[in-house]
Amino acid sequence: MTMANSSSSSSSSSRPPKAMEMQLPVERSARQESSGGIWCICDGCGIVCLCIAYTLLLVSNFTVLRLGRWPFGGESWQRSFAIGYETIFVLSIWSHLACMLTDPGACPMDVEYAEGERHCTKCRAPKPARAHHCSTCRRCIMKMDHHCPWVNNCVGARNQKHFLLFLFYTALQCVGAALSLAAYFADSAVAMPHRPRKPVAFLGKQDPAVEAAWREELKKYSESQVRNEADLFCCVLIFLVAIIFGLFTCIMFCDQASNIASNTTGIDVMKGKDKEAVQRPWRESVQEVMGRGPFWRWLLPTPLRHPQEE
Repeated sequence: MTMANSSSSSSSSSRPPKAMEMQLPVERSARQESSGGIWCICDGCGIVCLCIAYTLLLVSNFTVLRLGRWPFGGESWQRSFAIGYETIFVLSIWSHLACMLTDPGACPMDVEYAEGERHCTKCRAPKPARAHHCSTCRRCIMKMDHHCPWVNNCVGARNQKHFLLFLFYTALQCVGAALSLAAYFADSAVAMPHRPRKPVAFLGKQDPAVEAAWREELKKYSESQVRNEADLFCCVLIFLVAIIFGLFTCIMFCDQASNIASNTTGIDVMKGKDKEAVQRPWRESVQEVMGRGPFWRWLLPTPLRHPQEE
């Protein structure tokens, strides 16, 4: 009887309480995961930010293709720049989808607890070192950096590479859009007909025919500008958005690159635990996030070849 009681008491101590078991269906309902392993978070704020992000990316891409000018080279260079811009656009969309639909590193929930092992009281999952519980995903995420509503997912051990590439390609797209639309504004200013110069001679008179031709060109230019008011407004709006989001993504990219090189996360920095991180060569930290190569795979949002889970 004593042995039976001791065994039952030890099993009950390693098993989470019943109240927690009743909360389990609620925790799982916050996410949807298909049998194929696709990870998808059902969050209202994330879905709204997702729609805004795709709207800005698609509208800016359409505006640059339709009205943008490239300030370098002739017609062949213009086509090359346009193809390069479209390639960056496709890579940014690919990176965003990969970051959004990839499991960020959720701790498994069907693992037996080892004696003395930490576990989360909210999702019942074992909680390794540097894992944190996300209230939006309602799961513990390994090496969690933060929850980003713009990708509608957490940024963790398994999708930080995709998030970094999304920031990189979005920043490049913003730079390209700003340059292309600035060239469009410059071309519009040059296209405006200039008033003929007055004769230098004393009491010289302007040729009436030249003056009439200038006024006719100015009238046609004004009419074309009235028709293009919507295009001009769209270009100004996209130009401002490119500047704002370009600065934002550049700052985020530098912050993520710094954390990766120093083997820390955003939560570690916020909690003041960044100095407790294991010091190691920055190349090892980068390879842990981006993969061990070859180098060209770092530029594509493909899954890690040898992911390391902490």
